[in-house]
Amino acid sequence: MKNHFFGKYYKFISDDGYTFALIVSTANEGDMLQLVTPTKGYFIDDTKSVSISGDIIDINIHQDDISISGRLTLGELHPLKKKAMGPFSYLPMQCVHEIYSMYHSLVGTLSVNGVDKSFNNGIGYIEGDSGSSFPNRYIWYNSVTNDVTVTLAIATIPLLGFIHFKGILCFIKINDKEYRLCTYNFAKAKLISDKQIILKKGKYRFILDIPTLGGHKLKAPVKGDMVRYIKENLCIPTKYKLLYKEETLIEKEDKISSLEYMW
Repeated sequence: MKNHFFGKYYKFISDDGYTFALIVSTANEGDMLQLVTPTKGYFIDDTKSVSISGDIIDINIHQDDISISGRLTLGELHPLKKKAMGPFSYLPMQCVHEIYSMYHSLVGTLSVNGVDKSFNNGIGYIEGDSGSSFPNRYIWYNSVTNDVTVTLAIATIPLLGFIHFKGILCFIKINDKEYRLCTYNFAKAKLISDKQIILKKGKYRFILDIPTLGGHKLKAPVKGDMVRYIKENLCIPTKYKLLYKEETLIEKEDKISSLEYMW
């Protein structure tokens, strides 16, 4: 479709903590492949250097100063119990967000710049976006660990051409237990800064501490054209906690969480 894009984001964490992400997308220019490593973002010339077939991902990237090759097999996917955007999924939105797997196991070994990295007992994450453009202002955060996964997105959302509102999506998944703090279930942002984000829904509070911003250059869509530059920090240390009243339900530190702060 003209002026339309579709993209999927695959995040991989090895058993010793090495992290990278692949972004496969289709837009006005055709297919695009982007790679994010802990140190750099890459626009990959050969879109066929990654092949995804069901739960098998073959990678054969050799470009500039990065070389990644091998095969990974995804374990059982764990999506959200309901659509990420809830009732907003059925409205004419600029960008529709979906989460395909909050976490799943990985099997396989990759050669990364000539060094073998085992992803056996590793963990992965998959999400996607479709529409015409990314939001003008947004924050995206993701933390995947062996026992808790958190994904948070806050954006200024245009609706029907003349309405703008602050949209919030926050999902916390612990095995089969799922917490959801979103605009459509009356969650509010009590604080948004480059140091801390606080969300509140009823008697629940989610607090995220951010130590640093910055990141690596990637491309994002504007009316179906991949012409906007954004930044993603793939591996930063963050802390978060979820409280019910004054009781701490979850408190976690993740040294390799991910952040796009375009606010």
